[in-house]
Amino acid sequence: MTEIIEIQNNNTNGEWQPFVGDETIELLRSKGFTNADKTLNESGERVLNETYRIMQVCGNPNSPTNNETGIVIGYVQSGKTLSFTTLTALARDNNYQIVIVIAGVSTNLVNQSTQRLSNDLRLNSRFDRKWTLLPNPSRKQDAEIIETALAQWADPTFPNDRYRTLLITVMKNTSHLNSLVNILQGQNLQGVPTLIIDDEGDQASLNTRARRAARQGIEVENLTENQVSTIYRRISALRSVFPHHTFLQYTATPQANLFINIMDRLSPNFIKLLTPGQEYTGGIEFFRNNPNLIVEIPANEISTNNNQLFEIPESLKSALRIYFLGVVAGEINKDQRNRTMLVHPSRLQGDHNDFTHWIRNTCNSWQRLLSGNDNEDRRELLKEFRESYNQLQQTVSNLQSFEELTGTNLIHAIRYTQIVEVNSRNGETPQIPWNDSYSWILIGGQSMDRGFTVEGLTVTYMPRNIGTGNVDTIQQRARFFGYKRNYLGFCRVFLDQVTIDSYNFIVAHEEDVRNRLLEFDLNNKHLNDWDREAVLDQMLNLTRRNVIYDDLDRDTFGNDWFRINAPHDTEELIDTNRESLFAFLQNNATKFSQDTGHPNRTEEQKHLVARITIKDCLEYLLNKLRYTRESDSATYSSLRGILKSYIEEHPEDECLIYLMSGNSIDNWAGRTRKLDEDDEIQQLFQGRNPRTGEVIYPGDSEIKEDDLLTIQIHLLNINSLDILKKSSKKAYLFLDL
Repeated sequence: MTEIIEIQNNNTNGEWQPFVGDETIELLRSKGFTNADKTLNESGERVLNETYRIMQVCGNPNSPTNNETGIVIGYVQSGKTLSFTTLTALARDNNYQIVIVIAGVSTNLVNQSTQRLSNDLRLNSRFDRKWTLLPNPSRKQDAEIIETALAQWADPTFPNDRYRTLLITVMKNTSHLNSLVNILQGQNLQGVPTLIIDDEGDQASLNTRARRAARQGIEVENLTENQVSTIYRRISALRSVFPHHTFLQYTATPQANLFINIMDRLSPNFIKLLTPGQEYTGGIEFFRNNPNLIVEIPANEISTNNNQLFEIPESLKSALRIYFLGVVAGEINKDQRNRTMLVHPSRLQGDHNDFTHWIRNTCNSWQRLLSGNDNEDRRELLKEFRESYNQLQQTVSNLQSFEELTGTNLIHAIRYTQIVEVNSRNGETPQIPWNDSYSWILIGGQSMDRGFTVEGLTVTYMPRNIGTGNVDTIQQRARFFGYKRNYLGFCRVFLDQVTIDSYNFIVAHEEDVRNRLLEFDLNNKHLNDWDREAVLDQMLNLTRRNVIYDDLDRDTFGNDWFRINAPHDTEELIDTNRESLFAFLQNNATKFSQDTGHPNRTEEQKHLVARITIKDCLEYLLNKLRYTRESDSATYSSLRGILKSYIEEHPEDECLIYLMSGNSIDNWAGRTRKLDEDDEIQQLFQGRNPRTGEVIYPGDSEIKEDDLLTIQIHLLNINSLDILKKSSKKAYLFLDL
């Protein structure tokens, strides 16, 4: 059966048009992305379209040279590996001769990625020889294999269908990268289109000495090899070997990559956003749509220097009960290949050991009680399991009866669940043989963070605190995200309250960043044109400081006023802002009325006020105003970004708008103000009157409502006195709460 693949492409920038061939289509079919008639289903079309658009901004293989850096952003546990595997297949369809995957910082992760690529590309089950897989090449034999494969591409008499694309996986490690560079430097790579994929591209790859260089006053473009971190230097050396290559950073946590200096060698030129499938459950699903899946660990059950734990916390027992009931239900339903519980107490291996002993002892105790003749203790334990069952019933609609989930079934679930401490305390970090058991409990820390796939994860117990509060680090701990919609009701995530709050803030931050980048993705705009801005709660930091060369300005918005200090800074904008303002006011004139206040207020202390949706204020007023002084414009832009994010979730919310000292829109006298030595408004707010005794006017700063966004508009006559002249001009000043 022949299938016609049509890629919807609105190409206006002259990008090359990749060819979608059998390698790509067969990969997607082998992954199950097909309808009954063998055509690609909706998910397959989505993956193909996104992969096509990524390939389109990679280097045209028919061009003599290319040097591009891009970033592909997905969500945590959303299928980034499938994306770059499909891209690898599409690169083969388009005559890329080499694909290099920098696959991870540990042996486990490299092996995991290599095996996944081998399986997905069906390297061990196909009869053709279109691929040559080389994991961590370092031997003379590897160099000869590379030389032979490239010679075939260069030989015009060699059949095209027998060309072999070199698929190289390499550990993100100094020695392995150096060995690869040494082998490649001896090859003729002129005219060899190459794709380099940096999996988890924000980890270890970036220059960790950037901040040190900034303090020494060294310009980014002038950094020498001795002034950059080792892995960064190795990756730069790898790229320099290839006259024609595209370097792609794949990550779910792009904060560091996006905010490094744009002159940095690894600063991306283009951005592509990945869309997860419908079965994906991430931060929005857990922390917004289903907050009942999140369970707070009480503060007194979290180990600190002042609160040492010497026995298993009750919240961990609760997590174990919910997990084991889910294991029994899963075995009855046969709806999952595995069920797993992840316990992440801290980064310390000693804590992992303690939690492992507590869990083993608890499981042994429960087995004895459920199997024994002590009816009273057994009844008490089943009563606790009944409470956990009732909690599961709230989120699982077709849960089996309590009796069906307990008894012998429950004893078997507890007895035959594998409990593994995942760290290097006893040597190499163990790899999990998922086929050996249905249910697992994994206890560990760093080894189960970034890139570690937990099959069938349902219950997560993570009392670990947020540490320094770096967003990307906290995000990467969310192994509980993933494709689990069909068993989401069995999932529970146990966290302390600060971490719960952090994830809620991170969800908003993540969506804000993606929304700001969407235009650059859809229109293939150069990332150097992107204003490096993002919304982030005060309790969190963007990323680790050592990779950020430039100081980051941080504007803080809260229960305080934001004001434009120099609205008069550019003469031509005064009239433009005036026209925008009065057009908005005239369109909403009927909404304004006199505000209430003390009857003895002066005319200057009386204002007009209206309630208007924040959405309309942003679209028809705030977005039309322009300010040129950097201290005003940058912060004003940030403020508008926050409001834009807010109204996406609260489109009907209103704000208060005050016309200060305004009796009518058409006859608005305004106030007179002076400029200070910095050419800024000297004193904008009128103060309280009188200062003591009965308050007639509380002062401009109190003209607001605490539970509403409040905007004050001031019409000012500015007197500017210098040696040469005295001038008067009108300006419009915004203040936002």
